[in-house]
Amino acid sequence: MPRNTGVRGAMGIALLASAMIFAFGALLSVNAGSKTDSDQVSASELLQQARENREVFSDGFVGFRSRLTVRVDGTLMRGTCTFRMPDQLEVAMEDGQLPEAVEATIRSMLMHRVPSDSDSTDEGVGYAAMDADPLGRHIMLADAYRSAYRIRDRQILKVSRGFGDNSRLVLNVMETVTTATGRYLPRHVFAVRFDSETGAIQEAWSYLSKFQRFGGEYLPLSRQVIRAGEGDAAATLIEWDDLELLEQVSGD
Repeated sequence: MPRNTGVRGAMGIALLASAMIFAFGALLSVNAGSKTDSDQVSASELLQQARENREVFSDGFVGFRSRLTVRVDGTLMRGTCTFRMPDQLEVAMEDGQLPEAVEATIRSMLMHRVPSDSDSTDEGVGYAAMDADPLGRHIMLADAYRSAYRIRDRQILKVSRGFGDNSRLVLNVMETVTTATGRYLPRHVFAVRFDSETGAIQEAWSYLSKFQRFGGEYLPLSRQVIRAGEGDAAATLIEWDDLELLEQVSGD
């Protein structure tokens, strides 16, 4: 039977579409909303521009159905995937149950395409000291997660967030694609989870995503995940095909 899972069931790994980066040294100063001679906009304005430059689902997008093929741990699984805006995901496999980590990867990929809440506000957004990092300008937030970002060319290219289990997740966008709207989609992402106290790497992931334009929307075509941890590395491949857009009618 299909399983309808909530947003809280998703793992916080994969393109947190919004994004953050860890400020490893609190020695870097933060001046919330301030401008310097080299900064044409405030840190909060730059962050907002980068978010608005992401390719997200359109206002009229209801959701989609598709066939789903998953290769994980040497096992081939087939089934269906149904996503309905803003957060309803159903996966039904023909034989067996989809691993939780794979479903979380699917959810993360789709949820990061949902437009952000325009009424949300960030806490204490400010620039860190100017440097020559290739991933762009360093922005820090004064929130509970000690979130931080790197932004270049109005694209969020590095993201970091701390968690209550004393770990920190850092995502680095290696490659993006430009859509027909001129916005960007992350294609290749490298993510690492660290122990915040020792700095030791706990797990690492590489995500390689492909998209297909369907009815004016950019829907997933495939996502390959390489995960390294616990002395080994494993590969997962998720593929979507036979897409069908949902309509705003009862019974979908």
